[in-house]
Order: sequence, then C-alpha cells, then structure tokens
Amino acid sequence: MEDEDLIRRRQRESSPSPFQTNVLVFIIGLLSFLRLFSVELTSLKLKVFANNNTVSLTTSAAGKTKSTLHYHYHQYSKNNNTSQRSQYGYRRPRPPYSPIQHTSHTCIINRNTSSEEVIHLPIGVPHLILIGAQKSATSEFQLLADKRSNVITSLSAGKFETHFFDFHVQRTLMHIFREERFTLHNNDALTSSFFQIGPKSEKFNDTVCRFRQLYTKYFDMSRVASNDMSVVMEKTPSYMLYNGLPWIIDAVCPWKPKILVILRDPVDRAWSQYRMDLGRKKNTTNFAAKVEEEIDTLIAYGLLDNTTISLSDFMANLANNTDQSDVPSSPFVFPQNMTLESCAQLLNKLVKQNEKLNSYLIRGLYAPLLLSWVKRFAADDRLMVMKFNEVFNESIFDEVLRFAGVDDTSIDEHDNNFIRNNRGVIIGERDKNESDHNHAMKGRRKQNVMQGWEISLDPLIRLYLKLLYQPFNRFLVQLLGDEWEGWVE
Repeated sequence: MEDEDLIRRRQRESSPSPFQTNVLVFIIGLLSFLRLFSVELTSLKLKVFANNNTVSLTTSAAGKTKSTLHYHYHQYSKNNNTSQRSQYGYRRPRPPYSPIQHTSHTCIINRNTSSEEVIHLPIGVPHLILIGAQKSATSEFQLLADKRSNVITSLSAGKFETHFFDFHVQRTLMHIFREERFTLHNNDALTSSFFQIGPKSEKFNDTVCRFRQLYTKYFDMSRVASNDMSVVMEKTPSYMLYNGLPWIIDAVCPWKPKILVILRDPVDRAWSQYRMDLGRKKNTTNFAAKVEEEIDTLIAYGLLDNTTISLSDFMANLANNTDQSDVPSSPFVFPQNMTLESCAQLLNKLVKQNEKLNSYLIRGLYAPLLLSWVKRFAADDRLMVMKFNEVFNESIFDEVLRFAGVDDTSIDEHDNNFIRNNRGVIIGERDKNESDHNHAMKGRRKQNVMQGWEISLDPLIRLYLKLLYQPFNRFLVQLLGDEWEGWVE
C-alpha cells in the first residue's frame, strides 16, 4: 500500500496550480469574446512564463493587424519569506511597481545675480542605475537591455560605463560639504547627516544643479524625448563601493531612480576579475599571492583578527592529506562581536584610503558594501538585488523592466540573438546566416587568445576563499532576508 504522504504529493502534482487555472480561464474567456464578435483568427501564438506568472497571447485576425495581449497573475503565499522585510528593511520589490516618472526639473545657478542661469531638464534621467557587482553579468544585462526597443542605455551615447558619480560628483560635493559644514569624524556623518542637515549653501545647490545638467549628456536625449514609454538606464559597477553615493544620487536625481544590484558567488567573481586583468595585462602577480596580500590588508584594517594558517600552508597540507578530518573548520579568526554596521565602517575606511584599489576580495564583501544602499532605498522599494543566474532568465529580466517602471503592455516581444559560451557569458550576436555552433566557436577562439582566460581556479584556493566569505555571507542574510540563506554553498 502506498504511503499516504506519497499519494497526497502525487495528487498535488497532478492538480493544476492557481496560475495554470487562471491562464486557462484567461484563454477561454478571450476565445469566447472573439467568437461572440465573429472574429476569424488566422494565427494564434501563446507564450507562458511560469516563473513570472505571465502569459503573452499574440493573435492575427483576417483583415486585422497583429495584436498582443499580456496577462500577469500575481499570487503571494502567506508563507513566502520574500514578502517579509529583513531586519534592515529590505525585501525584493514586487508588483504593483511605481510607474516611470517622466517629469521635468528646473533649477537655478547663481540665483539673484547678473550671471543667473536657469537649467531646465524636460525629462529627468536615468530611471534605473545598475551599481554592481563587477564581473556579475552587469555588461550582459546592459547588452540585453539595449536590444529592447523600450530601453535606452548609456550605450546609445557611446558610454559603456559613465562613472559619473564616483569619478566626478562624489569628490566635488564631499569637498564642499567638508569646507562649509563640519569636520567629519566618522562615516555615518559622511553619509546620512550629509543630506539631512537643513538648507544647503548656494554653492552646494549650484553644483548639484550643474551636475544634474551634465548627467543628461551621458544619454541620447533625442531618443528619450521621442519615446516617453522607455526606461533609461546606466551601469557603473564601481558605484557599489562607495557608501556616500546613495544620498548623492538622490540629491542629483530628485526623480528617484530605481537601483539594481546583481550578486555573484564572491569566489567566482574574484576569479573572473583576475582573469579579466590577466587578459588586459593589468596584473602579472600569481592569484594565490594576491589573495595572501589582500588578506593581510583585511587584517590591517580590522576586518580579520588573524589567520591560523596561510594559504600556501593550507594548500600544502591538504595536497598531501586526504583525511578531511584534519581540515580546519576555518583558517580565519574574525573579530569578536563584530556587527554588520561595524564591519561596514571598517570597510568604508579601507575603500576611502585606497582610491585606486583594485581588490579581488573586497568587492565580494557584499553585505557591508550594500548596507548604506539598503538604508537609503529599501524602505520605498527602490532597490532590487538579483542573483547572477537570474540575468539569463527572460521572464525575470522582464520583471526587472517592470520594476524600473515599464508598463506590462509596453514590454516588447524580441528575438534573443545573443550566443553564450559554456559559462553562460554572452560572446556576441548571431549572424542570421550563421549556425549557433559556428558563432559560439568564433567567440571561443577570440576568448582563447586572452592570456589566462581558460585557466581554472585551484579547488584548494576556492575552499580557502569560501571559508573566508562564510561570515560575510551570513551578514547578507541579515541584510537581504532569508531567501539568501545558503545562496553560496
């Protein structure tokens, strides 16, 4: 006799889900409507995105033009943890999303003087800013977005990454603030207090106004003006490193752009950055040596107390020992009673004192890097944090566009002509007369000429780094919620 739990499970599996039931009702209702008005269909095309609870139905009727209808079914389980905010106030945004703000903005420079200048922006852009993490498919996301007719990226103005806020704006505004307001003693004063103190000086307001005007030069404003249903986006992965930028972005962009983050396994991310630097000949140091060097930096700034064993000794011991019981639970000694806030302060100090930092490990300390972004943008659901593999899911990609403000009905159908290699990375766009295999091999040959691109990470180094990131990944669960539990094995 079958186990009762097994029988019940089979019954659940054979029963239609609420989404499937609603899809069926939607289709039957539409076909009944068409039959009632004697509409003769010449073709019908149905797309169902189960992961996103979305149906796209395209019909062609005799003597009529093609039309596409979209149906989006939302259901949130009472037990769905993503509906609950983390202890820091974050939850992944969910429908209904706020629409795009196509609003004009006017500010005045040198007010009440002979050189007074009125700056008028017909539309405030961008609507979406992708802030990181580096080597986490941010370029792939922008390339995919740029293929959509309803997305305008900084690529249209010839800018792959604008670096507007980190290279230009941050230093200038912080200098004015230090000069005219306070002597700063800690990182909190440098961020939240920066924009919460009363009216700003004329110099500060004039500078912000000028920056607002300069920012539009990174986008094709003629396209923006002619397509008011489009989302305008930019991506600069280094933004994520600077804890003061959330407040600066809100000062320069009063139209409240949405913020997008893509996170990748921090070990994979670090190794990908190293391979990129090898290909660009920016680094000739052995990766293991770079790891040990950066761990010394983490110790120097108080993010680690010490290590019980160096990476080289760790690898030597394990290489000659198959007894896993001798493997230390962690070779790292972390400061006692360290909180996410104290960790973020130490990390911000490290970043600020090393302006030309090209770190492989620090960029993967996601929780302390994201803390100020969550504090500023999570409460009103302007921040979405994605996982690396979600970038390549078309239905989730469409959901990001909805988050950015595109209405469901304006998300266009498209053919994804990108070819990816065996790592899932976009390596080019397919020629219509070229097979997938030939195109993929062409991209592979191009990649193989890059020194170090096909080198694999030593599994012992991978293990060492996974042990390093464990406590920082636990902070990520505190910051973003339980759905990030066990995200990285």
